[in-house]
Amino acid sequence: MKKNVQIKGTKDGIQIFLNDQAGVSELEEELLVLLREQKQAPYGGEKLPVQVSIGNRLFSEEEEQRIAKIIKENSQMDIKSFYSNVMTKEAAKRWKEEDQVYRMATIIRSGQIIHVPGDFLLIGDINPGGQIRADGSIYILGKIKGIVHAGFSGDQQTVVAGKFLYPSQVRIAEKYYRFDDEAYKEVEDTTLSSAYVNEKEEVVIDEIHKIRKVRPEISNFEGGY
Repeated sequence: MKKNVQIKGTKDGIQIFLNDQAGVSELEEELLVLLREQKQAPYGGEKLPVQVSIGNRLFSEEEEQRIAKIIKENSQMDIKSFYSNVMTKEAAKRWKEEDQVYRMATIIRSGQIIHVPGDFLLIGDINPGGQIRADGSIYILGKIKGIVHAGFSGDQQTVVAGKFLYPSQVRIAEKYYRFDDEAYKEVEDTTLSSAYVNEKEEVVIDEIHKIRKVRPEISNFEGGY
């Protein structure tokens, strides 16, 4: 007889595997029996985190809560997450938006705020008072005199590239670097630079080619001569 519920220890910790061909009620019954058989003496420490793999299916919020309750009340484990091989249409749409590079060829003027869920490429300048916000990285082929905020939703692995001039401000997640010092007023033009958060959690302004060394994952093209 095939078991619909299996508990295994993996390199990532404890995992519970639920057969995606079985009904939810059937899984609940078998899970309850298995946990009661394995239940040991009372345990006073913290609950052990467990990941529940549900295969090629999706549970409703109510179904997840029922499974979580059975595990919590009948074992020394507590669910860390549910893992599925499929995703909802909403999650797929969000993933596509976050992975997309949004492009514009224009001038961002004072008072304008552009916000995108993925990476952003601007061919043009950002005037003082203009602002770009992106949940991903920001690449500017032009002069930056306004505010650029990469990793707007909190991702410190994002980067910013462009020509930073007075009185611009670079933000990455909650970190920032300002170019509004008097020394920057005399700078008329500059070369492309990169901005990223280093190991000390500080925004660093560096040469443009350093991006590929500190954030190699942003390059997805292989080949060439």
